Amino acid sequence: MSDIDLRNLKMEFKYIKNSETDFNPEGVSGCDKENFVKNNPNAKSIFKELDFNKDGFISEQEYNMAINIAGKDGILTDKEKNNYCMKQMKFFARRGIDKWFKVDRNRDGLASNVEWRGWETCNTNGKYLEGAMSNNELAQKYNMQEVNESDIQAWIDGEIEDLKKIAKEQYGVELSQKQIIEIKKEQMKQLNTWLFKEGDGKDASFYQQLNLDAYTRLMSTEDGEACCGGDICEFSGFSPSNLKENGRYTAGEMKARLSWAENSYQVDDNGKAVKINGQTVPSKMMTPEQVQQYKEIVTSVTGKPWDSDDWEVTSEQWIIIGEKVNGTYGDETRLEGKTRADVPENRQALLRFLEEKGWLYEQFK
Repeated sequence: MSDIDLRNLKMEFKYIKNSETDFNPEGVSGCDKENFVKNNPNAKSIFKELDFNKDGFISEQEYNMAINIAGKDGILTDKEKNNYCMKQMKFFARRGIDKWFKVDRNRDGLASNVEWRGWETCNTNGKYLEGAMSNNELAQKYNMQEVNESDIQAWIDGEIEDLKKIAKEQYGVELSQKQIIEIKKEQMKQLNTWLFKEGDGKDASFYQQLNLDAYTRLMSTEDGEACCGGDICEFSGFSPSNLKENGRYTAGEMKARLSWAENSYQVDDNGKAVKINGQTVPSKMMTPEQVQQYKEIVTSVTGKPWDSDDWEVTSEQWIIIGEKVNGTYGDETRLEGKTRADVPENRQALLRFLEEKGWLYEQFK
């Protein structure tokens, strides 16, 4: 790819028919080739380069991402695009390991029939409140005898294939074998980092506990764009985009966000709202303990009481809140100075698993 000059381009975005997805429930805005060439006759060769996923139009997301990667000079280089892509791929690689432990509740590297059932429920039922339940509790609730069915190996391999596809379709980057090895190293690092993430059940991170709908509503920062594939229907209390537009969320907006994540309505097997006498039936998506946990996370960052109104969340504070919600706060230095003797009792099964697989870091052998 040659360098792309993004300065002075005239973009005309319009709704793309039938473009609704889980991540873009309101559809995608884009600029097709005909309008692009009409508005930028001297830059028609650029269209193909900016249409990262080669679907015939430059989406607003693709264009905004290109502008963001290019930076102040407005020139998008191949090196900048590759570096940005790899930064995102490594983040997704770590996130994929964290996602595994949303399945693997007892953190032993294995997934049982009970754990897979819990994962399926979490992903398909937006009113799911079982995220803090143990395997034994789930087995009793589902009336199942627990049997291990698989380990993390297939999950890791599948994540690599998904990342190759994402890199190509979303960033226009064909990952090299060297880049894939870098990504696999990131997976191994995050697996070893989990030796020191002690929280389970009600002490686990929100990422491990919450259903997709509640998590998405807590974390999305773009109107109509779901960060994790959950439901993000419009909410009158605030706009997720306010952080980008105003550089902050007010106390009122943060309280409205939590209410949005906590409260929903009952749905039938077809996903339609259940109504009694013309009124939707309320339903909770977070437990009272989870609601309190979120308040404590926010107040730990702002230093202000949740119930007061004289506080706000800046862009920098929002990043820290996100890391604490995801359970990744402190991950960069979590392994420093640690030895095998420091691995807690509730991670000994994972220690043995990593050792058997040959994935254990040398410092823990």
